[in-house]
Amino acid sequence: MSCRGDAVVRLKKPSPSASLRFIPAYPAVVIGSVLFLFILIVALASPWLSPYNPWEYVGQPLETPTPAHPLGTNDVGQDLLSELLYGTRTSLAIGISVALIGVSLSLLVGVSSILKGGMYDFTLMRLVDAWLTIPPLLLVLLITAFLRPNVLTLILVLSLFSWAGGARILRSQGLEVKQELYVQAALAMGASSAHLARRHLVPALYPLVILSLLGGIRRAILLESSLAFLGLADPHHKSWGVMIQYGLKFVALGDYWLWWLLPPAMALGLTLISLALIGFGLESRFETTLRQ
Repeated sequence: MSCRGDAVVRLKKPSPSASLRFIPAYPAVVIGSVLFLFILIVALASPWLSPYNPWEYVGQPLETPTPAHPLGTNDVGQDLLSELLYGTRTSLAIGISVALIGVSLSLLVGVSSILKGGMYDFTLMRLVDAWLTIPPLLLVLLITAFLRPNVLTLILVLSLFSWAGGARILRSQGLEVKQELYVQAALAMGASSAHLARRHLVPALYPLVILSLLGGIRRAILLESSLAFLGLADPHHKSWGVMIQYGLKFVALGDYWLWWLLPPAMALGLTLISLALIGFGLESRFETTLRQ
């Protein structure tokens, strides 16, 4: 039993049949989750799945696919399948890290703005509006071009441009939650800001937090691959964008792009599609108007 102010909600344990009914009702979530889970397992297990160390020279340059090298080798004799598997790890690590930092900042800014209100809320939202007018890709390109490219720098830079939009959305929804009777009752009884945030605001915002997290991962992975494609990535880490960048240089030499360029592009596309399917399915689940 859960109590919010004067309202008492009895929580029922979901039955197995209710869990099974979720699958046909929201197949996009199931399909996207299975696909993304598979990609995540591949990323975590890449050191054991990779047949070679992706930085070692294990064959002749530009070998065609063979049983020893299923995707062939690159221009310096490194195994392309090992590069692809390690690139999965890099891309997902950057995408998830950026999304977690961005959503945490969005939640902090949005909830604090709701609770404090007044001049603090007005000033903070004007800063958010000003930040949203800055073209993120252009500024990220400038920052990464002048700083030494590495994974940590890239995560921090991408995180700077991933929180403002979410903060405004969470604040807008949180203001509606603040007008609920149980929240007003808690305020009248002298509840602290920390109590309101922990017990009422944050739990009510979790659907938007999940959707923001999925969208943040998708945008961060795409932006990281774009920067890597432009040569602004850490050269010490394999990634899909780096593979695509180098693969394009050898398109004119023959069919090398089939096993050098196409696999990372397909992996990137499947990852973005899986996250989009989960996001669309959960949005249909969370949004009453879309369900109707």
